[in-house]
Amino acid sequence: MAITQEDIARAGVVGAGGAGFPTHIKLSGKADTVVLNAAECEPLLHKDKELILHNASLIVEGLSRATSLVGAKEAVIGIKAKYTKVIAAMNKALRPNMRVFPPP
Repeated sequence: MAITQEDIARAGVVGAGGAGFPTHIKLSGKADTVVLNAAECEPLLHKDKELILHNASLIVEGLSRATSLVGAKEAVIGIKAKYTKVIAAMNKALRPNMRVFPPP
């Protein structure tokens, strides 16, 4: 099922960075590469790691849809190199046009 920017706008999806920037606006542009930042920098936060460990295939599905919406050729997932289990979980779920950085 194809998801459109209108679907995302109706769902009210916004960024989690504090400003609440509407995701449908981000996905209305064009890009060669989509970057998923899973390199948590707050010492007490572990949400990205836990989400990837338990839901990597769902994350990859959403990333694939976002990549398609912006016409990107590839997607890069940034994960700190020390999180080897998280990188392994993501690598198992990746599609051909996706890669983890840094590489294992």
